[in-house]
This record gives sequence, structure tokens and C-alpha cells, in this order.
Amino acid sequence: MKTQKVSLKNKLAFGAGDIFGGGSFNVINFLFTTFLSLVVGLPMIWVSAILLLTKVFDGIIDPFIGAITDGTQPKRFGKRRKYILIFAPIMYVCFVLLFFPWNLVTTSVPLKVALVIFVYVLYATSQSFILIPYYSLASEMTDDFDERNKVSAVRVAFSIISSLVCVAVPGSIANPSQAANDGGLCYIVMSVIFGGIFCLSLIICGLFSKEQIVTPAIKRKITLKEFFKPLKLRTYRNYLGMQLCASMSMAIISSFFFIYCDFYLRRDTYLLTTMHGAGRFPIGTVAAAGMFVAQAIALVFYVWLIKKTNKKTAYVLSATFWSAMLLLLFLLPAETSGTAQLVNGFVTTTSGVPNWLIIILGLVMGIALCGCVYVPHSSVGDVANVGQLYFGERTEGAFSGLTNFLNTTAQAVGLAIPPFIMSFAGYKETTYVSVEEYLAQQSYYDSIYKATVGQNVQLVPLAQGDMAQFAIRLAITLLPIVILLVGVFIATRYRLTKQAQEQIVSLCNDQTQQEFGQQKKALLQYLGEDVSKF
Repeated sequence: MKTQKVSLKNKLAFGAGDIFGGGSFNVINFLFTTFLSLVVGLPMIWVSAILLLTKVFDGIIDPFIGAITDGTQPKRFGKRRKYILIFAPIMYVCFVLLFFPWNLVTTSVPLKVALVIFVYVLYATSQSFILIPYYSLASEMTDDFDERNKVSAVRVAFSIISSLVCVAVPGSIANPSQAANDGGLCYIVMSVIFGGIFCLSLIICGLFSKEQIVTPAIKRKITLKEFFKPLKLRTYRNYLGMQLCASMSMAIISSFFFIYCDFYLRRDTYLLTTMHGAGRFPIGTVAAAGMFVAQAIALVFYVWLIKKTNKKTAYVLSATFWSAMLLLLFLLPAETSGTAQLVNGFVTTTSGVPNWLIIILGLVMGIALCGCVYVPHSSVGDVANVGQLYFGERTEGAFSGLTNFLNTTAQAVGLAIPPFIMSFAGYKETTYVSVEEYLAQQSYYDSIYKATVGQNVQLVPLAQGDMAQFAIRLAITLLPIVILLVGVFIATRYRLTKQAQEQIVSLCNDQTQQEFGQQKKALLQYLGEDVSKF
């Protein structure tokens, strides 16, 4: 059955769901690492372990959730939307707990680590029960290639706008400097506000979006063979490679961008700001926000480019451009020590890269990375169509579950490497000591930390050493460049075009034609698939 065009109301309702997907991703990526190290007070080696363990757990449960949604009978809210509606309020509670400042409860590092892991596991479970059905729903909205791209464009537009807001606003509500005065209560306020927005957007998506492709429940056992079944498809493997490389690079950059700005690019400004509790121009927040503004604008260009060429070309161009911008970011000079000035409670700089140039670089980087983000999002349904032709059944949940598992595992490894390196490079985190210990070594602590004396003394680092600064630069630039170049190589092998996708849909909808078997084999052979079994 050929699907109809997706109404604007349906597109908007579906796209609203990615307010959570894009927004929460950026709140966590931009704020969580600094929250754990500079507020909760966890050493970077523990931050690395937390990111690795929790994301691996997230990946392990994904295929089971995919199987659950595939095996659900399509009733009033379809096979997918019912899970979005059920787990949206659960996610809200877990999101607030994720940013709870455990330093208010205990100074014990092992106990704080255990609490953070426990809460993150709860959040990851609720998140997966939302995002896997949501990603599967994307391929069930329509089978039309152009219409699917339009639906994906609306969804990505929502994601980019949400990302923009979630980069600019949460950091102004909750940040380590503010937490130094209130103990971290500002993070609770931030999470309550934005968790509520995410929850509402998911409810709108679950209630008012409507899938056109309705398939019966497909029961399947989760065996290793069944779990990795989609990897038999070369098309899926290539799509997966592009997705992993783009998301890994974005996760690494966003997780350490503010640390890069504070401890390298504006290191002298940060030192004076922290010492005196002064104000400063939020260059990191403005540059990151500009990056997402540029993404929203560039989205129109990449939709046009795909229509005129193909998705492979758009991805390769985007990843290459993005890599060049990251190399430029690595080469930027830091402020010279002693050049920042404190005037009337506000810190200004007289050296390093000017603010206007950093903002322009953020805008250009947003244009560069947009294609890498958009192409995998717009290809989910296309790849599912290839799977339907090859395996003879639609199992979007299986594809989404495996993709999420491998994606989160890859992100876990990518995010664990930088803090692991930084910890050995001498990175300093916020620490908490007793008043007696502080008084006994006050001269030492005051030379490298800003101290806030209470029941326990909170010691916030004023600067990072040269090796730690180099590790930060390495994490945010050279590591993502290597990953993106791998993505470029994989993208050159991606063969699924608009014409091929339309033929696949036509064959899947009419399998009674006389030459179905021959056409199926020829089409799969063109895509580079193994057709020996046909």
C-alpha cells in the first residue's frame, strides 16, 4: 500500500518528540561532565568510568526494548507511541535526579559514584523506552522518499532549535560558579524546568502524531544471531558507520567544549572570574548557541543538496568541512597569563582569540556539521526498507535497538577516552575537604583553588596545567577528526539512492509480480548485498 503525504500537523507532532532527543542530549553533553567534576566533585578517572559503564548498560538493554516494541500489537497508540506516553513522566523524575548535587548529601567519593551510576541507569532505561520507539516510528510515518526527507527535516529542525535553547539557557541557570554559592541547587532548578519541557513534548508526540504504516506484532527471541541480524546488510553497516562517527564526534565536542573554553581558550579570564566571583562574557555559550543557529539555517541547504545529488555526497562534504574546522580550533591560541583585567566586577581579555572570531567559528562549524547530523536521521526509514526486502518482514525495532546499542557503546568508548587521558595529564577537579584539613594546608590550597568554607570546604580549581590543557585540546579536536575521517571513508561506500529506495518500496508493496525474485536479487546486488541465498 502506497502511503499518502504526511500532514503538517502530523509532521509537527512527530517532530516535537525530538525536542527531548536533541535537547536532553545537549543538556547532558554540555553540562554533565563539568557538573560531575566541578560540582559533585568526582575525579576525572571516575567520570570516565561512569560514562563508560552507564552507556554500555544503555546499549545492552536496547535490543530487548526493540524486540518488545516489535512484538506489541498495534492498538490505539500503535506499536510505538504507547511507550513514549508511559515513560515520559518516568523520564522526567529521572532527569531531575540525574542533576541532583550529591555533594549536598555526602563527601564520600565512592558513595557519590554509586549514586550517580544508579540514577544514570534509571534515566538510561526510561530514555531507551522513549527513543527506540521514537526512532522506529520515524520509518513508519511514510514510505515516500521525498516525504520522508521532509518529515526528517521537520524533526531535525525541532532537534536543532531545542539544542540551541538547551545550550544557551540551562548553562545560564546552572553552572559551577553559581553552584559554588548555592551548593548545586541551581542544577535542580534547571532540571525541573527542562525535564518538564521534555516530558510535555513527548506527550504531544505520543498523542497527536500518527503512523501510516501499521504492521502486525512480530515476536522474536533475543539471541545473539537475531540481535546482530541487521548487520548482514551492507547498507545497514554503512549507515551505521556514518551514524556512529557523527554522533561520537558530536558527543565528544559538546561534552568538553566548555572545559576547552574555560581552561584553555579563556584560561586567564576564567581564573579571575573564579577568584573574584566576577562576571564575564559567556563566549562558550554564545559560540555553542551560534553553532546550532547555523545548523538550522544550513539544514535547508543540505535538504536541497540531497535532492540534487545524494546523501553520500552531503555526508562526505559535511564531514570533510567539519574536520577542517576542528583542525583550526586546535590551532587557536590561548590567552596569555596575566592579560585578563577585572573592571567594575567584570572580566575582559586583552589577548588570545577575539570574541567575534570565536562566534564566527561557531557559526561556520554549525554549517559544517549539519549534514553529518541530518543524513543518518533521514536514512533510518530507507535502511529499514532494505531490511524488509532482504528479510521479508518489517522489524524497525530490531534495527533501532541494535543501532542504539552500538551507538551508545561507541559513544561510551569515545567519551571515556578524553577524561581518562585528562586524569593522567593532571586535570584538577573540585574537591571537598574538612575545615581542619583546609586550615592545616591553607597556603597550598589557596594557590591553586578557590575555597568556599562551610561545613566542608569546597575547593574549585583556578587553572589547569600545560599537560591537562593539551589533553583538553586533543579531546575536542584531533580525536573527533580521526573519527570523522573514518565516517567519510564509510560514506563513500553507501549506495542507497532515491531511485533504489523507490524501487524497493514498489517491490515490497507488490510481491505478486512475475519477475519479483529477479528484480529483488538485482536490486540487492546493486546495493552490494550478499544475494547468494536467493
